[in-house]
Amino acid sequence: MKKTTLIILAIITSFCFGLAFNTIITKPSNNNIKMKKVTGIGGIFFKCKDTKKMKEWYKKHLGLNTDEYGTNFEWWQGADSTKKGFTQWSPLLKQQNILNLRQRIL
Repeated sequence: MKKTTLIILAIITSFCFGLAFNTIITKPSNNNIKMKKVTGIGGIFFKCKDTKKMKEWYKKHLGLNTDEYGTNFEWWQGADSTKKGFTQWSPLLKQQNILNLRQRIL
């Protein structure tokens, strides 16, 4: 019983010392880093075996009209209905690679 009590006491003591030491050496950060807001989703891209069959399925069951690249969804921002955005929907072959970068121009 004494052994168990000593072990528990040692664990609690080491935890308290660790917490106190971490509080002493950690400086509060005054850097208010402002992150840029997301301007939209650039696209929905997914890989499949047969893009033609995938586009046909989406056209038949969901009514998507596609071209060789897929389709675009047009949307308006909720906070400012004068700003329009687009989201690309594209099925890709499994071996295709894609790089999609979206940047807000200020």
